Amino acid sequence: MEKNTIAIHKKIAEKVKTLEVKGDIIVPDTKPDIVNMINTNSNPYIYKEECNDGKYRFDGNIDTHIIYLSETGETKCIVTTLDFMDFIEDTNIKAQMSTKYRIEITNIETRILNERKISVTINLKICFNFFDCQEIEYLADLATLAGVEKLQESVDLNALVASNTIKSSLKEDISIEETDAIAEILKSDIWVTNLENKMSYNKVLSKADVNIKILYITESAKIGTAQATVPIMNFIDMEKVTDEDTCNTSYKVRNMLFKTNTKEMKSINCQIDFEVSCEVYQKKTIELVQDMYGIDKNISFNQKTIEVQTGMEETKEIVNISENVLVEDIRSIYDVDCRANITNKTPMGNSCNYEGELCADIYFDTGNNLGVKHAKIPFMVKLDCDTDDLELKFLRKHFKLNNEDVACDVEIEVKPNTANYKTINIIEDIQEEDYTDESDYAMIVYFVKDGDTIWNIARDFKVTMDSIIQNNNLQDNNKINVGEKLYIMK
Repeated sequence: MEKNTIAIHKKIAEKVKTLEVKGDIIVPDTKPDIVNMINTNSNPYIYKEECNDGKYRFDGNIDTHIIYLSETGETKCIVTTLDFMDFIEDTNIKAQMSTKYRIEITNIETRILNERKISVTINLKICFNFFDCQEIEYLADLATLAGVEKLQESVDLNALVASNTIKSSLKEDISIEETDAIAEILKSDIWVTNLENKMSYNKVLSKADVNIKILYITESAKIGTAQATVPIMNFIDMEKVTDEDTCNTSYKVRNMLFKTNTKEMKSINCQIDFEVSCEVYQKKTIELVQDMYGIDKNISFNQKTIEVQTGMEETKEIVNISENVLVEDIRSIYDVDCRANITNKTPMGNSCNYEGELCADIYFDTGNNLGVKHAKIPFMVKLDCDTDDLELKFLRKHFKLNNEDVACDVEIEVKPNTANYKTINIIEDIQEEDYTDESDYAMIVYFVKDGDTIWNIARDFKVTMDSIIQNNNLQDNNKINVGEKLYIMK
């Protein structure tokens, strides 16, 4: 029998790692003693991955800004980098596999050990997915099999055309409007938006916007923000691609560096290194036989189960959060740090209720110094899935001051990372044997049991589904009731 071949980006494994990263930080000699902590903010990223047979290793950094009130009454900041490293062991992991991951900060705790020493503990949750590019063979045309009943399913999937990974860097100077020089950078954030891909001439042109926002303090103790949206463009070599294909591109941060320009002290030099991964797919619909049996012969077959990326629309829900947060002695808002975490889940049949928490750090002007308000706002969302690998994406973040209340207007998209993957069955080969029916019965009366389907009953008695449907005048082919009497003609 003829076999077809299709290339897929096969998901091999998914793993979740929780890490506790600790570090004791000594206050540099150039900085004054600590009186009180104001806030700690961090940017985690993985800078190195190593995939071998049975083991995956990852090394990462957490670039951390520790903001404190000094003995001189000034706002000061200590910039440090905490490193982490860990392994994932799994016999399914092979060398040269590709990975996708998402890093979440679930908690940050900073303690003053003494006026010259700080202890920092950062909890991370990293969700990994491992992929392998494979060619799958499946039996294509089973119409030549006479006297065989087949249970078929149409599957929309993404057939892999090509994939490639490149390195990319962005360098940018961001100017500030202040009259005096920058004293210290207090916080830095980056996020990538407006991903756009264009395919032609065996290449993919990937465009995106890198958004940069920096909170700083000047020599005269004025707090300010610097923002920039920097376009980034990359050409990725990809064989056999056409403009009718579908392209997925992702940007992994590999390194970040933000420092004050020493020449004029009125601009900030930003350098960000990315790894850009690209996969090109062709959308296909294939007919797959999920089960079969012979009416006048015995049929046996070998079948394997694989998980493939489909062309299905992703399952997602939108969470809207509107809440007022009381912030005493607030004059104005400088910036707001947001992160959202899932804290608990409750399975409910084929769905789950997920409890989450929006954590907002509101940086504000007290009139005398920088203040930070830590707000935690609970939310709940229901999804038709049961997974620990949820992606939470901010669609809107608006914070407005009204007297001493900060009105929070936040919209979060919640979706499972496994939503567009489906488990399918592939029949690899079939064996046929002669069959002799030794039954003396021409008609059987069968009472439906729990879990029965018309297909299963027909398969067990080696008759066609149509014969059961017609002989029993069934109106709904997919519905039979427990205890119902069926006449089966042999």
